[in-house]
Amino acid sequence: MARVLVVGAGLAGLSAAIHAAANGHHVVVLEKSSKIGGRGTSQNQEGFSLSYGPHLFLKKGPFWKLCRKLSKRKFSSAAIRCDKIEIVGHGTIRPQGNISRVLENRHAIKNNDKSNPIVQGATFLSDWGGISAPERLIALMKSKLLVSNEGWIGMVGRLAAALDEIGVLIECDVEVKTLHDGHVKLSNGKTIETDVIILACGLSKSRQLLLHLDDLTARETFKQSSKVSASIIEIGLDAQSLRGKHAIIDPLNQSAIIDYIGIQSRLSTRGSHLSAITVGGLKGEPGEIKFDSAGDRLQHLEKFLDTHASGWKKHIITELKQEKITIHEGGNPRIDSFAFTQSGILLAGAWVESEHILADGAVLSGKIAGQNIARAHH
Repeated sequence: MARVLVVGAGLAGLSAAIHAAANGHHVVVLEKSSKIGGRGTSQNQEGFSLSYGPHLFLKKGPFWKLCRKLSKRKFSSAAIRCDKIEIVGHGTIRPQGNISRVLENRHAIKNNDKSNPIVQGATFLSDWGGISAPERLIALMKSKLLVSNEGWIGMVGRLAAALDEIGVLIECDVEVKTLHDGHVKLSNGKTIETDVIILACGLSKSRQLLLHLDDLTARETFKQSSKVSASIIEIGLDAQSLRGKHAIIDPLNQSAIIDYIGIQSRLSTRGSHLSAITVGGLKGEPGEIKFDSAGDRLQHLEKFLDTHASGWKKHIITELKQEKITIHEGGNPRIDSFAFTQSGILLAGAWVESEHILADGAVLSGKIAGQNIARAHH
């Protein structure tokens, strides 16, 4: 049995802690913020579970399987539907009553015709402008890209409840300052001794900690890493502003709006919960520069909502806006989870190499780290 310290209580950290504990290790989780969940955090306001940008997960993917495994109480989920996804200027992915167009769009997507706006829109909805994820695109076309009736706060709550049940301690408002030979120094001056550390605290923080520990290896490991940010607007409305559509996508400007309640009606009996996002477009990020600042990008997103969710500002019950959040980290290829095992450290997060991306990638990377403690325990 090893003493395992997990740094970060996002999806990757919670998954790592669950799997490490399941393998008989003594696990403690530290979280810098006052809430667990990382970018999967959401907050209940006026009956709406507002989160930080659109979240969709794979049916029978790593996140789905973990949540189902941890609780006898099954959760309800619903898939985003292609006949209700509109690509701006080009209609729906699967237009009703137009079989020839349906076949044409399906053929273009199957052949990954990147010059086709329908393919561009479907791809953006599948990966939010990050690493190409064919399995998510296939899932979208097969109605297997899901929204839960519990919202993200409910799904994260399942993971936290499982850790509480097996006696794993999660401490919030605790920041790690340095790592050194099995010792972890905290911002409050305390030091923790541990056998294995799982860094699930995001690429930037992990890189910062590792540069102090092993500058040469860290520089080499992270030399090709990159980050992509997004602006988001989450709004609870007392009206159905998308008029029955599940999503509206503008691939040219990497913008989208999805309606959680439109997809999963069990989330609420009223109105709509819109999650809008514009990805990238800033100096220093991969791709074309389209905005002078994150503030300009957020203004663009508001105008996008004005155009496609007409009158939304008159129906706001509650809202959450973020000029800039990190949505993708790691670049391509992503970082090796085992790059620092010689120092007793494993890495976990959507930025770590795995066969999945986004939430499913984070959960899978946590599972890989939690099940491979022996590789870092000397």
